[in-house]
Amino acid sequence: MVLILLMIVSCGKSPRVMDPGAGTGGAGGTGAPGTGSLSGAPPELDIQLEPTEIRSGESAILTWESNNASQVSIEPAIGVVDPSGRIKLYPEQTTEYTVTASGPGGRVSRKASISILQGTGPGGMITSEDLNQPLGEDAFETSVRPIFFTFDSYSLSEEARLTLDKSIRWLNMFENSHIRFVIEGHTDSRGTEEYNLALGDKRAAVVRDYMVRNGIDQDRIMTVSMGEERPFDTSGTDRGHALNRRAHFVLMQ
Repeated sequence: MVLILLMIVSCGKSPRVMDPGAGTGGAGGTGAPGTGSLSGAPPELDIQLEPTEIRSGESAILTWESNNASQVSIEPAIGVVDPSGRIKLYPEQTTEYTVTASGPGGRVSRKASISILQGTGPGGMITSEDLNQPLGEDAFETSVRPIFFTFDSYSLSEEARLTLDKSIRWLNMFENSHIRFVIEGHTDSRGTEEYNLALGDKRAAVVRDYMVRNGIDQDRIMTVSMGEERPFDTSGTDRGHALNRRAHFVLMQ
């Protein structure tokens, strides 16, 4: 009897084992793809900023590399960029940059900051030597730019205001707060000498008033009208006239 039972068990069929890849979610199945699909992978982002401390007028390089991202952007003021790349930055003040990569799998951001060193002391500390060192005309002319006017006008355009705002920020920096300067009002050669002298005076005055309203001590500023006497461009063309209708800044040593 025992022998018969053993023979029956040994002759029976083994249970069927399912192929792990044959289900609805496996290879060759009809279900949805697995969670490892590239289209749903979260974006990856690496950034590097060198150097992280610079002096005014110097630059730094921001490098970024992304994966699984359909769009990469950099703020402030840069916007959408390539998925991977590098850019040279010239910040005017200490700035934190945010790089954001986004795609079907989500969004990721990385931040990096550039600090502007103000002086020659340790960590950019301003020393008495910094304050006593005479400022070169090249540095002044690079940072305090002339502005331009339309024909027969002394109104500030939006572009002129933006240029003045940059100059004001530089002039208000602690190490530059002692600087005194002259605003020269210039015109093109059209009109009488008396009329152009009056127009140049109005141009210099409107620039002075704007700078005073935005934080520059009036005692640091002198104004003078040059009229048409010192043209920047003597070609007599429309472009030359446009370059001559300006307010120009001169450093007082």
